[in-house]
Parts: sequence; C-alpha cells; structure tokens
Amino acid sequence: MAGGGTGGHLFPALALAGEFRKRDKDAEITFVGGVGGIEERLVPNYGYPLRLLNVEGIKRKSAARRMAAVYKAFKATIQAAFILRAIRPDGVIGSGSYSSAPVVLAARLLGIKTAILEQNAIAGLTNRILGKMADRIYIAFEEARGYFPPMRTVVTGNPLREDIIGRIADKREKRLERNGGKFTVLVFGGSQGAKAVNAAFLDASEYLTDIWGDLRVIHQTGEQGYDQAEAAYKRKKMKVELHKFIDNMADAYLSADLAVCRAGATSISEITAFGLASILVPYPFAADDHQDANAMSLAARGAAVVIRQDKLTGQALAGAIRRLYENRKEFNDVSASAKAIGRPRAAEVIADNFLKILNPKRPLKRTA
Repeated sequence: MAGGGTGGHLFPALALAGEFRKRDKDAEITFVGGVGGIEERLVPNYGYPLRLLNVEGIKRKSAARRMAAVYKAFKATIQAAFILRAIRPDGVIGSGSYSSAPVVLAARLLGIKTAILEQNAIAGLTNRILGKMADRIYIAFEEARGYFPPMRTVVTGNPLREDIIGRIADKREKRLERNGGKFTVLVFGGSQGAKAVNAAFLDASEYLTDIWGDLRVIHQTGEQGYDQAEAAYKRKKMKVELHKFIDNMADAYLSADLAVCRAGATSISEITAFGLASILVPYPFAADDHQDANAMSLAARGAAVVIRQDKLTGQALAGAIRRLYENRKEFNDVSASAKAIGRPRAAEVIADNFLKILNPKRPLKRTA
C-alpha cells in the first residue's frame, strides 16, 4: 500500500489493507509512505511494516522548488524499486498522495500489477498522472471518471474503517430512544475541528433558542476551538455535548439525525454510509477546490445542503438547520438520498476486483 500524508489518503488504504487481511490472515502487507506524513505515527499502530521515502509535492511552489521536488521523486522511484525487489509484492495500490507516485511508477516499470484510489470528485494531480499507467483506478465519485481511461476505471466508493462499517447495521429505530426523542445535530470539522464551522454554529445557536430544548447537539471543536466554544455555551446557558475530539465516531453517526461538517472524502463516505442528512461547508482552500466538487455532487442528488464558506453566517446555517428540523419530508428525502449513494462495502468491492487482475493461480501473500 503506497501513500499517506493526510488521513484522507491513509485511512482508506488502512481500511483496504484490513479487508485483505480478513480474506487471508497470512497476507503480507507493507506500507510505503513519505517522511513526515501521518503514516509515520499511525501505520505502526496497525501492525503493518512501514518504509519511508523522502518526497514532496510540486504544486504551489517556485520553479526551483519544483525542480528539487522532481529530483527527489526520481531518487525515491529508484529507492521504491529496491524496496519492491526486496519484498516482491503481487500488487501495489496507491492511495493518491504524492508519496504514492514513486512506488506505483516503480511497480509499473517492474511489471507489477498496480491500482490507485481516488477519493474525491476532482482527481488529484498525482492520480491523474498515475491513472495513465495503473491497471485499475477505483473512484468514489462518478464525477471523477472523466479523468481516467474508462475501461480501467471502477466506481466503488471510498473504503471505510471496520469500526465504522461494523456499526452501520445497528438498528436505527433505537436512535430516538437513545436521544430521548430529540433531533440530534452532529457538528464537526475533521479531527482538528474547523474554525469557520465552529464560529458559524456558535452564532447559529442564537437563532435557534426557541427550538434548542428539542435539539441534542454533539459538537466536536478540535483542540484549538474547545475553550472558546465551552465559554460561549456557558455564557449562553445552552446545553451541548462538547468534545475536543470524538474517539468513537461510529456512535456519534449512529446517534445523529443531521451532520454539519466539511466536505472531505472520508466524512462524506461515512455520513452517506449511515444515511445522514448533512449541511456541508466545503473547505475553500482544498487542492483544486475538490471539497466544493464533493459537496456539489451530493447536492445535485438531493443528498445534502451546501453552504459555501463565503456565504456562511450564523443566520444562514441556523436557517438550514431549522428548515430540515421543521420540514420532515425534506429531511427524510435528503437522508434517503444520502443512504442511496452510500457505498459501505467499497473495500470489499475493491478487494474483489483487484484480486481478479492478479495471477489467479497464485494466492495473495504480499501487497505493497
């Protein structure tokens, strides 16, 4: 498994690795990532060997820095070739970050079967390049299909963590009992929170005082936003379940009626798997504005409400929350549309498909 850098690239790869392990407990899976990426800290915790390459991205850099990055990529490709010769994998799967490029390229040069994962509606630069040579391209959004050769591209969804998948089957009819009959709003901005989302929701609470008693609010602020949010809710005398970080997101999703969050690929994959209605606030500085494309993909299918950050005010957010709370037909329609496009079995589908392109006479033992 090649790639990492961010959770959005690493967690789908970890989920897919887990699926291969479920099928063959003796499968040898090695991760190859970049120095300084999130994989350095997380992959060893999952029990997988990790090899590191010294690579960096080339976008938004001066000409001199781009040349230096290209030289690093060249050296990393040679290093990746030595790694692959040593472990002799049956296949290589890249998860989309720039650290995946040298490994997938080296695998291609060595005649090893390859695949890439594209999590967003707009394909990243690395995957656009690798898609020209990969044996399979697995995409989460139909909109990404146009970036890749159609005969080698499969819409599968985004692989989800086992702790998430394992809770989807829980009976949601018990949700009202757990929530005391209250309409539950889950607010989060990723593991680090999101300042704009936090601020807008705190402001929105002023416009929801008349229905606040009928709401259950679960708010993950991130480390930096917690103290400010705690002080604001105390000042307003508003009851809320406040968290710096939610360890068990599966329980939070299972309890929620409505999510207010960014439009990262992982968040969207998880909320649609649970069939949650959502108000999405795309992060406007994401590469290629891919979060906006992700959000609009759901909105076009009636599966989410989108408020772009330049339009995000407390009043606008409160209006969207109130509308979905009061208009239960619209709320139910959005929830049903989200559920309809969710792909909780993505890891299984990808594993099935990739195993078919490997040598069928040889059982899978090694995947890089």
